[in-house]
Amino acid sequence: MQFKHPELLYALFLLVIPVLIHLFQLRKFQKIPFTNVKFLKEVELQTRKSSRLKKFLVLCTRLLLFTALIFAFSQPFKSTSKTDGQLETSIYLDNSFSMQAKGKQGELLKRAVQDVLENTQHLENVNLYTNNNVFKNLSSKELRNTLLDIDYYPIKTNLSSIIHKINSTIKTSNSSNTIFLISDFQKHNTEQKVQIDTSSNYYISQLQPETTSNISIDSVYISEQNNEAIYLTATIKNYGNTKKNVSVSLYNNNILSGKSTVNIANKQSENIIFNIPNTDSFTGKLLVKDENLTFDNELFFIIDNPEKINVAAIGSNNTFLSKIYTNDKFNFTSTTLNNFDYNELSKYNLLILNELKTIPNSLSNALKAYSENGGNLVFIPAIDADLESYNNLFSSLNIGSLQSLTESEISVTTINFAHPLLKGVFERQITNFQYPKVKSSYNVNFNSASTIVDFENGKSFISQITTNKGKIYWLASSLSNDNSNFKNSPLIVPIFYNFGLYSHNSSQLYNTIGNLNTIEIPEKLSKDEVLHLVQKNKKYIPLQQINSDRVVITTEFEPNKSGFIKVLHNENEIGKIAYNYDRLESDLNYINVMDYFGNTPNINYSTDVKDAFLNLSKNTKTTSYWQWFLIASLLFIIIEILVLKLL
Repeated sequence: MQFKHPELLYALFLLVIPVLIHLFQLRKFQKIPFTNVKFLKEVELQTRKSSRLKKFLVLCTRLLLFTALIFAFSQPFKSTSKTDGQLETSIYLDNSFSMQAKGKQGELLKRAVQDVLENTQHLENVNLYTNNNVFKNLSSKELRNTLLDIDYYPIKTNLSSIIHKINSTIKTSNSSNTIFLISDFQKHNTEQKVQIDTSSNYYISQLQPETTSNISIDSVYISEQNNEAIYLTATIKNYGNTKKNVSVSLYNNNILSGKSTVNIANKQSENIIFNIPNTDSFTGKLLVKDENLTFDNELFFIIDNPEKINVAAIGSNNTFLSKIYTNDKFNFTSTTLNNFDYNELSKYNLLILNELKTIPNSLSNALKAYSENGGNLVFIPAIDADLESYNNLFSSLNIGSLQSLTESEISVTTINFAHPLLKGVFERQITNFQYPKVKSSYNVNFNSASTIVDFENGKSFISQITTNKGKIYWLASSLSNDNSNFKNSPLIVPIFYNFGLYSHNSSQLYNTIGNLNTIEIPEKLSKDEVLHLVQKNKKYIPLQQINSDRVVITTEFEPNKSGFIKVLHNENEIGKIAYNYDRLESDLNYINVMDYFGNTPNINYSTDVKDAFLNLSKNTKTTSYWQWFLIASLLFIIIEILVLKLL
């Protein structure tokens, strides 16, 4: 026999109290003198015997009454399974974000929790599996408390791994196994085929939302920026029917900074561009209104205050560059080739090779590694440059070759206003400016070069080659005063300024929970010091690698809540990091479970948790006895009344 509320049986110990009172009565009798007590003594003996019998019967009936009531409230039952041995139940409850979708009776997960609670009151020895936890050998009370504490988990576990965990558990048990799989069974979660154990009984409930429509903020990125503005592009995806006037809001520190609406066709995505000032840091949040799924309705991001950009110029005459790269935006270093420290190369965002006659092999090797790691280069050739040394470097960079020097005067006449480097520089396209001239220029053959400024013959004067991680800028002529007047042109300042400005790679706007995230924090730590991540009241110590001037932290599963995370050093906030949920579950696309699992006798399918337990009840008969104990308690009350009246 089993009990639904076995904890109430402890009340049986309280029945000892009336027994002790009956056995150790402390009642004292008062003596009264009387003339002749011979006859009264006989009456006294008869009365005492009758009284003791009556008290004993009342005590027994009351003890039996309270015993029956305690057993009735503990709700005893007997479960008889058609299978031999003890029944062991395993329940997988999918608590991923897709279970936020609304069914006929509310959110799928919340409805499933309620249905499991209502149908597992007589079950004991239950194993509960979620996407982030395993709970073994739960009693009905423990199962109830555990189910009520279940919350959504942002990292969806592959179904095959869940089945593997269940099978690993039941292999160590000799019990008959009943396995419930409760999920919406999204396609992306079932890419691997699952092997079903034929010795266990499976009850598979595929919960279905009323609608699979969903609007999601998929991503945000910086599409363009200049000295004054940053252009943010937000991608909004529609996973359902055509939506009109979808409202998207942009917040900075919870203050509304922009709002826009967009029409999105069926199963399509649209971009919205927000213009924000390129001044201070921006702690941003994008918000869209959609009631079906809520986890992907907001997206957090951070644009940090830009650090000063490190620019170095190697050459003998860098004075004009020092006037462009001023201290408000740049850390400018001017050096000669002999004094340049190769060990410092990696710290520069932009390196300008200003009229070097030759490029030594040692420098060539260092520049190759620098470019492969995302460094940006500007080449200003000398009039008498050593073509062989330049070409050796260009060959290692795989950008093309330097061919010959043309010694004839030519004007710079054409500006490519559409080039990203020059966007926002000019208010209007001008053609009648004072053309700078050069007396000699180099002919080149570059791979996939884009032109920025051209000579009058159509050949490129300034061009850009984009490498895997960085950029290379080439000027076709020496800028020495003997060869060119380009230093006096108004073009030189915005072009070189933007060389430096665009060499700084913006930090990642946000990180995704569940992905392997690597984040650089510019902070110096002493021995035994670590950085902490804090979100509300939770503090983490992430995996971190300490370098001389920065710390590289790595996160994956923690933190597991979207929002802004503070970075603390010695309890002082030194920065913030934005985290968002993966958008993989935004697409409510499901499998056909019968095709996926197959149609075998040990598998029962349903679209409702209640139906799954109803199918189980057909194989398992449960008999309740609390009614009989309640009837027994009423019977003992009647017996006590008869004893009190007749004796």
